[in-house]
Amino acid sequence: MSPARPKRVAIYARVSTDHQTTENQITALREVADRHGWNVVAELVDKGISGAKGRADRPQFDALLKAVARREVDLIAAWSVDRLGRSLTHLLAFWRN
Repeated sequence: MSPARPKRVAIYARVSTDHQTTENQITALREVADRHGWNVVAELVDKGISGAKGRADRPQFDALLKAVARREVDLIAAWSVDRLGRSLTHLLAFWRN
């Protein structure tokens, strides 16, 4: 039996204003990936874009969903669930894609 390959993870970070940074999110998520032995295959960042915006207005979020659809990633790592969407409606739409 061959050893399992490391999980491929895409890191997604988002801030909604130009006065915020994503460095703390990326740093923490890299540490989590390292601790779990995950292979980070993408780091996608949307800066200055509200989580209330749809996929069409969040280019890196769109790229994330395309990578998932193409099965290029096994996991998505985000600082918190509100980085993916700001409402239950947005989160449900995310899971449907």
